[in-house]
Amino acid sequence: MKIVILNNAANYLYFNINFAKYIEKFGNEAFFLNTDRFITKQLEKNNLKVKKYKKSIVSIDYYNKKSDIIKYFKRLYNLKDTKKLIKAKNKEYAACFDYFKNNSFDCVLILNGAFNVETDVCRELGIKTFFFEHAYFPKAIQMDSEGVNSNASFANLPYEELLKFRYPKNEFIPLKDFVFTDIKYKMAERYFYRLFDSKYNSFIKQFINRKQNLTKAIKRFKSFENEIVDIREGEKYILFPLQVNSDTQIILNSKYSSMYEAIDDILPVLKKTGLKIIIKEHPMEVEPVDYGKYADNKQVFVVKKIDLDKFIDNAEFIVNINSSVGMQAVAKYKKVLLLGDSFYKNSPLSVFFPEISDDNLSDVMSKIKISKSETDKYIKHFREEIFLKGHFYTPDTDFFERIRNRMIL
Repeated sequence: MKIVILNNAANYLYFNINFAKYIEKFGNEAFFLNTDRFITKQLEKNNLKVKKYKKSIVSIDYYNKKSDIIKYFKRLYNLKDTKKLIKAKNKEYAACFDYFKNNSFDCVLILNGAFNVETDVCRELGIKTFFFEHAYFPKAIQMDSEGVNSNASFANLPYEELLKFRYPKNEFIPLKDFVFTDIKYKMAERYFYRLFDSKYNSFIKQFINRKQNLTKAIKRFKSFENEIVDIREGEKYILFPLQVNSDTQIILNSKYSSMYEAIDDILPVLKKTGLKIIIKEHPMEVEPVDYGKYADNKQVFVVKKIDLDKFIDNAEFIVNINSSVGMQAVAKYKKVLLLGDSFYKNSPLSVFFPEISDDNLSDVMSKIKISKSETDKYIKHFREEIFLKGHFYTPDTDFFERIRNRMIL
């Protein structure tokens, strides 16, 4: 088979290079397409095939301001005007479309997919795809032919149908004698090459600012001490762990454009329950935020750092848009109020707020009966049948074989 691997991220180089070498051991051909100069250099140094799209291709008017990819990058870089972005992505799309139309591949492997023109090109041309993303449990990934998170092929299945869902499986024969190639590079060199990459240098200021803010956010969070919240022992409360404002899942799979909008929408409803409400900031937030205006320190508390597992354990229920924290809360037998679309919205303990927004929230949540056996079946099914055990950063041959095993064409 001729297999394309699409990923320009340096932190996935170890996975990409070794997985490409692994699948080639089975007689497949692995290709990397349109990678930037730095990634190309690393791939070619390891004798892997890199192909480039033609530059002199007439643009196709495929994207507009309502397109998901445009909404994603507009929010990511906080762009006020999207004309330049739309022009750039339409040009990328045209070059990609021309290449795939004139070259034959059996399947394309895409990380996430939300911000790749190749996702749309493959769908237009009917090319088989597999999408990847980190799973909602440690050391596990998602892999699905339709998409990840709420776009996955199983995402809208009711509880009973989900438990019957199975991916096709092939013979599991990991190559135990496969030798991994060590990958070393300098991040300074990586960023230098990006200065000459049209995908990044068009918005270089925004890109650099985002990277700097992420570094600051990590350092800032480490400096915080766990906060003490005025909650009596045994007192129930609502926990609302926030997502980062530019999270893809918020932009594309909810009606909100920021966490401020989400809080404004749900907080008045939560207050009516009479329970105390703890709003927790996300540790990796890269945008300057100040949620202090929502706190009265009587019913509503805003915190930066707490023992999240402990606070989930003692909460009456969790409020979440659609992040991994909600899924982890379900695994702890906690009810979850989901504000956005998510693949676990049909879990035994999930309530999808857009469907019950006119109802009394306390009544709705109290009607949910916690069945540990049903919840255990649900979580076990994800661990054993849907998510793949393994991690992109620390792969082994069993992990590679699980991926190859699911790639049945």
